[in-house]
Amino acid sequence: MIKKIKAPVLAVAAVFTLTGCDLLDVDNPNSLVEEDIQREAAANGVANGALRLASTAIADVWEGPAVVSDELYWTGSRDAWGQLDAGFIDDPYNEFTDGAFPGFGQAVWMAREAVEVLSGHVANNPGDADFARDLARAQMFRGMVLMVVGESQEDMTFSDKQEDGAPVGPGAMGGILDQAIAELDAAAAAFSSIGEADLALTATAIRARAKMSRAIWDVLNPSATVGTALAMAAARTDAETVLASVGGSDWKYNLTFSSASASNPMGSNVNNRGENQWDESLVENTGPGASGRTGVVNLIDPVTGAPDLAVGTALTQWGTNQYGPVTIASERLMRLIVAEDALAGGDTGEFETQINAIRDLDGYASNFVQGGAVSDVEALTHHRRVNTLFMGLRMQDMYRWGITLAKWDPQSAALTAPGTMLPITIVECRANTTIGEANC
Repeated sequence: MIKKIKAPVLAVAAVFTLTGCDLLDVDNPNSLVEEDIQREAAANGVANGALRLASTAIADVWEGPAVVSDELYWTGSRDAWGQLDAGFIDDPYNEFTDGAFPGFGQAVWMAREAVEVLSGHVANNPGDADFARDLARAQMFRGMVLMVVGESQEDMTFSDKQEDGAPVGPGAMGGILDQAIAELDAAAAAFSSIGEADLALTATAIRARAKMSRAIWDVLNPSATVGTALAMAAARTDAETVLASVGGSDWKYNLTFSSASASNPMGSNVNNRGENQWDESLVENTGPGASGRTGVVNLIDPVTGAPDLAVGTALTQWGTNQYGPVTIASERLMRLIVAEDALAGGDTGEFETQINAIRDLDGYASNFVQGGAVSDVEALTHHRRVNTLFMGLRMQDMYRWGITLAKWDPQSAALTAPGTMLPITIVECRANTTIGEANC
């Protein structure tokens, strides 16, 4: 994926030159070809370009599962969002998941291209710290993109421009998460070797998430096995490394958007267009869009019996326009990883400590007490839900904990085939000769 990465501008230029008018016979600094990004002078731009494409694509891809889940619900006029709201996560013809697929494919391709280009620069310039840093950044971004592929997709293709890549198959998607972890291994090691401690920490935090998602993938495939805890020692080690540096700061690694770069597609749909809205189990709404949210939190904290403070924190981060950030990794997620692994190992004291450290970030006066009125499972599932809002993780949690929604159609894949994630969509099936529309 994706075979549409071409240079159609050249065809337009040919039309003008045939007329005898040299309207395009100028040196345009904004006209780039593939060879331009392979130049050493473009090294930093190549890494930045991979991040830019990844940011938009990830926010776009995450919206579909968020609508299926209990994070968003359909309030607009476009029926395809309603399909997702009803649990039909697996429809390759859905116009919105299909619309997100090409951008996702471009991000996957660019992430790989950036690593290849920058690897060449490092090989040609041994000891150059700037090239080494750019390569490590590219490896981190590629690891991040592959992680999201493994978390969000039921199947995937990896084409190289016009060379079609066959689907890897649903059973091989766990291997994509393994590739993500390997890229993040390389990034973290490279950052450490050149003294970039903050970036090494970020790569380690993303890797902790990827390792946890790899463990969850095993629970969901080939079909969801409902459970309450997982053994994730490898993810926990990374998480504890991160917490040793950022504990208590409410640290986040966000993908950011602005009028000078790009919009957050999910933020645009939710806040501006009003096609989807925060689920009413989370917040009170009077209508679509940001103006329809009253700011009243409906979800109740199980310990205090009052509106949940973490939801209010997320509501503030989300903002009211199309430029709100999305979080890839956070101190909260790191503590949830440690807490879940502790619970899986029977260390209820450490579980309680981590849950309360998360609560401290929101300023709760009342702590969770292990063995009290709130069960360990309720504490885990609730705190994971409210502290990973819109991070592309909720569907997996709903599947593994057997959470279903009344809005799901009885025939929907979300209900009948728990564990199902996004398909290869029709735009790729039609273009990819190894698939074809009939097999989509």
